[in-house]
Amino acid sequence: MSSVSPKQSEEGDGEKKSNTMENIKHIPFFFIFLCTLCMSSIYSNPTVYQSTINFLHEFRNSSESDFYEEVDNQYDPEKQTSRDVIVKYVYYLSNPQKESLITVTSVGTVLAATPITYAYNNMGFRRSFVMCAFISIIPALFFPICVNAKTYLLAIILRIFQGCSLAAFIPYVCKLSVFIPFDHITVPIIVFAYSHISEIFVHPIVSHMASSSLGWHSAHYGAVITILIIFFVFVLIHFDEDFKERAGTIGFCNAMFEYERTRSRTFDLRIPYLSIYQDFRIWVIFFTSFAYGCALQLFYQFGPTFFHKVVGHSEISSAYFTIIAPILNLITSCSSVYLYGKLANSEQNKMRFFNTVAFGTCGIFLFALGFFDPVHHKYIVTVMYILASSLLGCAYAGHLRMNQLRSGHLHLFLLVNIFIVNSAAMFFSSLLNVLIAKNTDYSSWSTLFIVHAIFLIIANIIFFFFCSSERANWAKEGYEDSSIQPYRDEPLPQFPL
Repeated sequence: MSSVSPKQSEEGDGEKKSNTMENIKHIPFFFIFLCTLCMSSIYSNPTVYQSTINFLHEFRNSSESDFYEEVDNQYDPEKQTSRDVIVKYVYYLSNPQKESLITVTSVGTVLAATPITYAYNNMGFRRSFVMCAFISIIPALFFPICVNAKTYLLAIILRIFQGCSLAAFIPYVCKLSVFIPFDHITVPIIVFAYSHISEIFVHPIVSHMASSSLGWHSAHYGAVITILIIFFVFVLIHFDEDFKERAGTIGFCNAMFEYERTRSRTFDLRIPYLSIYQDFRIWVIFFTSFAYGCALQLFYQFGPTFFHKVVGHSEISSAYFTIIAPILNLITSCSSVYLYGKLANSEQNKMRFFNTVAFGTCGIFLFALGFFDPVHHKYIVTVMYILASSLLGCAYAGHLRMNQLRSGHLHLFLLVNIFIVNSAAMFFSSLLNVLIAKNTDYSSWSTLFIVHAIFLIIANIIFFFFCSSERANWAKEGYEDSSIQPYRDEPLPQFPL
C-alpha cells in the first residue's frame, strides 16, 4: 500500500486552496449580481398579487360589505306592467378564492421543473432564463383584465402559468455553479437570496402604488416594466473577451445565446438517483426543508393579510411590517454562517445548534401567538409575529449545511430538489391557510400558528437525531449505483443467441 507523507498532504491542500482562490478571482461578480437581480424580478412578479390582495374587494366573512345592490326594471307581459327589482350581487373574488390564487402558483412551479430543466439542457442558460421571464410577463399583463372581467377560472390558469416562471431557479443555480465553488458554506444563502430581496422591495413599493390614484392594476404593470428593463440589460451584457471574440466571428445575436450554451453546466445523466433517494438522511433534509419552507411562506405570503385584516394595521403599515421578516432572515443567515466557523464544536453539533435555534425560536413564538388576543394586545401580537420569523435564517447553518456535507459534488442536484420541496411547501402552507384561517377570525389563525409550531418542532427533533456531517457513499468518487447502466464498448445483440 502506498502512503502519503504529511508534507505531501499539506502541499496538496495548499494547491487546492490556491486553485480555489484563483477561481474566486475570476468570478464575474457583476454578472452574478445581474442574474440575481433578474431572478428577483421574476420572483417578485407573482409576489405582487400578495401585496395587492388587500386592495381588491373586501370580504370580511360574508358581511354586508361583501355585496352590492342594483336596481333592475322587470316587465310582466301578462299584467303588462313593469316594476323595479333590487338585485343583490356578490363582489368578485371571495376570501377563499383570493387565497386559492396564492396557493395555485406553486403548482405551476412544480409542474414546470422538468420542462425547464429539459429546456436548459438543450437551449442553454440565456435562452431558458429569458423564456422564463416571458412566461412571467404574460400572466401579469392579463391578470388585471381577468379580474375586471370576473373570470375566476381564467385567473387560476394565469396564476399557475405565472408560477411556472419561478422554475427559472434551475438555469439560474446551474449558471452560478460554473463560477461559485459550491462547497462553500455561503452558497445556499447566495442562491436563495433572490426570494428575500424581492420580498423586501415588493411590498412597500406595491402598497404605495396600489393606494395611490394609479390603482392596484398599476402594480402588476409596474412589475412587467421592471422585468423588461432588467432583462433587456441582461440580454445585452457580455462579460469576457471570449464572448467578444466569438461575437465577431458568428455575430452578436448568435454568440449571445449559442456561446452561453457552451458555458452552461448540464445535469450529469449518471447521477445515482436510486442511492440518493434510498438515503434516509436525505429525506430528513427534505422533510426539514419542507417544514422550513412552510414557516417561511406563512410570514412572506400571508404577512400583509394577517397584519391588515387580523391585527388591524393599515395596508401601508402592513407592507412595512411584512418586510421585517426577510430583512431579519438575511441578517441572521449571514450571522449564523459567520459564527459557524468560529465555534469550536464538531460539525454535527453546530448544525444541530443552529437548526434548533431557527426552528425552536420560531415554534415557541408561533405557539405563544395562539394564546393572545389582538384586540387587547395589538402590538404584542405584531412584535411576536415578527420575532417568530427573526431567527429562521439560522437554518442555513443547520439542515442546508448538512445537505452540502452529505451530497458533496452532487450538491447542485440536491439544491434543485430542495427548491422543488420548497415549492411543495408553498402549496401546503397556502392550502392550510385556505382551509383553516379566516381573515378577521383570530382564533382560526391561532390554530394555524399552533399547527406550524408543532410541525417545526417535530421536524427539528427528527433532524437532531439523524443529523450527520459524514459524506454519503454515493457522493464519493468511484461509487457505482445499480440504477446506472454501465457503459459498454460494444452494444448488446438485439436477440439472444
